[in-house]
Amino acid sequence: MADTAFYTHGLFFKHKMGSNNPECPKRLEKIEELMLAAGTSQFVDQKTPPMVAVTDMLAAHDADYISYLSHNSPKEGLNTISVDTAMNPYTWEAAQYAAGAACAGVDDVLSGQYKKVFCAVRPPGHHAHRDHSGGFCFLNNVAIGTLHAIGVYGLKRVAVVDFDVHHGDGTSNILGGRDDVLILDGFQEALFPYAHIHHAPPNAIYTPFPEGTEGIALRRTMDEVWMPKLKEYRPELIMVSAGFDAHREEDQAQLLMVERDYAFLGRRLASCKSEIPECRGVVAVLEGGYNTSSLARSCAAFIHQLACTD
Repeated sequence: MADTAFYTHGLFFKHKMGSNNPECPKRLEKIEELMLAAGTSQFVDQKTPPMVAVTDMLAAHDADYISYLSHNSPKEGLNTISVDTAMNPYTWEAAQYAAGAACAGVDDVLSGQYKKVFCAVRPPGHHAHRDHSGGFCFLNNVAIGTLHAIGVYGLKRVAVVDFDVHHGDGTSNILGGRDDVLILDGFQEALFPYAHIHHAPPNAIYTPFPEGTEGIALRRTMDEVWMPKLKEYRPELIMVSAGFDAHREEDQAQLLMVERDYAFLGRRLASCKSEIPECRGVVAVLEGGYNTSSLARSCAAFIHQLACTD
């Protein structure tokens, strides 16, 4: 058996927000195709997630908001929830399985079954606030998984590492200010959702990168800022918002990361299991990445290093 689990679900391919929306099923299709072609699939155990428990959703989101999503799930067509976020008849179920994947990954790591988990999910989650959707997100998968680890297993220290090109505003909204969570978030400055105009909560370190930043800056941030902070904090679990939209081939942002940068992140995060004695493992959850070619290459490189690094 591999020491890394890979979660996905058929409903993730049925969630659509319109024919021209970049957050589309082809994203996952390309990731799975490249993992198979590159041989990465042999290093992971493929798993199907359960649907998230209502109690886990309510730990992160307001009851009125969960009810709103449930009642606005359309029987046909699209229902626009916010300016950039819409539901089709499969969205609400897909969102619940996406959050369920994050919780199942936590279960896998904390039970000792796996050391590392990657959740290839749609819709993504890190822009979902406690009480509203946005940025293609409905349920905050990583926040739900984090609170599942704290609430069910009694963890005292969980770290959230977010390297999506966009700031994880929903994650900070839900988890900001907690002593039992450390948030490390690197993103392009002056880009949606405009984190530069907000102050970081006391348990978060924001690392904004200027337009045109190359991968060496991200790698230095990992080695010189995030790793020392992780070693100081001594997390029992690391949750990762794994967005691959800082790649130089993306047209929605202006950072210049490439595949080797994401491979480096996968390798360094996997090494936390050996470098931080208290750390029981890593659960990474897919966020952004909309150029399907660079997304697939970057994600496969990250997963390969995550899975193959002791």
